[in-house]
Amino acid sequence: MVETNILKWLEVRKATSPELIPNRSALLVVDMQEYQVRKEWPVYKSAQTLVPGMLDYFVKQTATVAEPNIIKLIDFFRAHNLRIIYTMYSSFAKDGSDMPPKVQEINRAVPEKYGDRLFPHKDHPGSKIIESLKPEEGDLVVVKNTSNVFTSTKLEFVLKNMGIEQLLVTGVVTNMCVEGAARTAAEIGLDVFLIDDACAAWSPQMHIHTLQSFGLFFGWVMTTDEAMIELRKKMK
Repeated sequence: MVETNILKWLEVRKATSPELIPNRSALLVVDMQEYQVRKEWPVYKSAQTLVPGMLDYFVKQTATVAEPNIIKLIDFFRAHNLRIIYTMYSSFAKDGSDMPPKVQEINRAVPEKYGDRLFPHKDHPGSKIIESLKPEEGDLVVVKNTSNVFTSTKLEFVLKNMGIEQLLVTGVVTNMCVEGAARTAAEIGLDVFLIDDACAAWSPQMHIHTLQSFGLFFGWVMTTDEAMIELRKKMK
């Protein structure tokens, strides 16, 4: 009964979704970096050592569902000259000493076994946005050294200067950096839309529970196709 009531409330909330206004909207692509989503890097390798198969769902879901849908949204936003913003979760300091203490602790432990840090420097090859989503001239790339982009950057200030009032949030990981950005954006007054099929988490349960929690109060959840349909309504 409790779950049924929550689902009913989510439907009520969805009906209150504001109209998407293209020239006031931006697409936020969170942390779609090599080291985050590909198997070659220490994040996957260390997880595989600790719990074999732990990130297999995540890597597959990212590559087969989230990544293709982010590409669709990027192509749509570029075709209509709309704002695209990327975030990169990486250190500014070469030695990673500017990252949160817990991250530094992990970074100190990992190289002994894998020859590299879990969370690399911003200029490290692993920090690059994956090739299929590569930023182009005119896109904004924001480097952050905390999981929540608003904590360690001036993104709020930049969005206000750009006249952005609505964010479509995509990327990884749904219940970590994506959720942090989405919730803070909502708290500072933006209309925030989490794009269900353009995000990925370590498990289906983590993903759906995050979307439900966010949709209860903070903002709205929609699919890639729903977002593009809504944006097109204002382009006629």
